[in-house]
Parts: sequence; structure tokens; C-alpha cells
Amino acid sequence: MSSKITITLEAKQEQALVSVTSFRTALDELVAILHEVELDISGARRSQLHWGISQLSLGSATVGVEDMGAESDLAQRTCASSMKGLATLNEEKKRPEHFSDDALESAQRLARLSGDGVSRISVFSDFQKLQLYVTEQMAVNVSDILEHIEYMGSVEGALELISGREGQPLYFRVRDVATGNSVKCIFPEDMLESALSAFRKRVVISGFIQSDNIGNPRKIRVQDMEVVPAVDSLIQPSELMGKIQGYKFYGQGES
Repeated sequence: MSSKITITLEAKQEQALVSVTSFRTALDELVAILHEVELDISGARRSQLHWGISQLSLGSATVGVEDMGAESDLAQRTCASSMKGLATLNEEKKRPEHFSDDALESAQRLARLSGDGVSRISVFSDFQKLQLYVTEQMAVNVSDILEHIEYMGSVEGALELISGREGQPLYFRVRDVATGNSVKCIFPEDMLESALSAFRKRVVISGFIQSDNIGNPRKIRVQDMEVVPAVDSLIQPSELMGKIQGYKFYGQGES
């Protein structure tokens, strides 16, 4: 059984048509939310689902996206969690399950389309037969969730993800060993080559950290990076003792 989500944008009365920019933004952000939720559910580094346009109506600016592959269970769980998360964000200043910072920011951009000639945004899930309306309160709630302080600090963990949308700079993610959270890392251009060579290695990254409203690091503007040596490249205790025992100290031996 396939999973399909439909989003509809309705123009304000004084504006007969929904702008192409708003329509494209709505589609991009909806797919971005599905992508982020899927990765969090599956724990995979790469997406297993492929979304295609299954419905398109210009009269009310409606577009439906449907999974195209065979991973129906994962697609259904992704749709269900995405819908539940959007409904939560409409009502509460609470991070929904499976919603990364990127998913939250996509939901916020979706909610802010009301300022671009859109009177109402509705999202409908065929799988759950559930419809919700995206409200401006959603954008406010997301802002409060992502409310942050900025400070100098460092995070340590595996450099595990490279991503970036078309026309935007690449960014990386580190799974912070202290919190278990994924931290978005923004590298300056002159450090990109070093970052790419450190992919999947354990690193300590220092810079300006932005934390969410409960103090968890969520983003760091990188100033420095150090690769942590792999355990098998370090001198083991037995090797160290052997070196010490075989070393002739000054004054030892002959009198």
C-alpha cells in the first residue's frame, strides 16, 4: 500500500493566484520534512524512499507526493510521524518525535508562506485520512523550540553526514558523544577539504555553538577541527610497558 501526502495552498482574496515561488517552497519543504523524519526513523545515512508527484491541480495549487518504492512500511511510518509532528507544532512549543532541526526549520518556512499571498495551507494524508491546517502559530512555536544562546565551545563525535541543497553551501553533521544529538556544522570555505577528508572519523570541532531552548547544541560555526586518532593507532599499554622495560635508564646497570 502506497503512502501519499497532499498539500494545498489557497490564495488570498485580493490575490487570485498563488505565486510559483510559494508553490515550489511548499513542495520543497514538505519533501524535506519527509526526508528528515525518514532518516531519523530508519537510522540510515541515506534515504531509502523516493517521492514522486502523484497529483497536481493548478486551480487550488495542490500537489500530492507519493512514495515510489517498495518500502511501504517505512513510508507509512514516515507519513504518520510527519503528520503527527506538524499537528503537534500547531499546538505546542515542543519538539515532535523524529523532527530534526532541519525538519523544524522546514515546518517554519512552510508556516511563514501565509505572508506571501497564501490564505490557508492544508496537508492531507491519504494513509491516515487525516487533514490539518498549517497555522502561523507553528512558526512561532518552532522559533521558541529553536531559541538559542551562542557561545564558544566544542563538540566531539563522528563526522557522519554531508548534505546541502542546490545552490546552498555544504554542511556536515556530528553525532555529539555528550548528548547523542546530531549537531549541524558550518565550515568556512577554506576548511571544506579538511572536513571532507575527515568524513566518518571522530573529530573535535570548536567554534561558535548555538543551543536550543533546553541547552542542547544544535549548530556550530566551525573555527577549528582536530581528528581524534583511532584506537588501533595508539600505543597499547602492553607495548608501552615493553618499551619501558627494555629501556636502559641513565645510571642503571654497571656501577
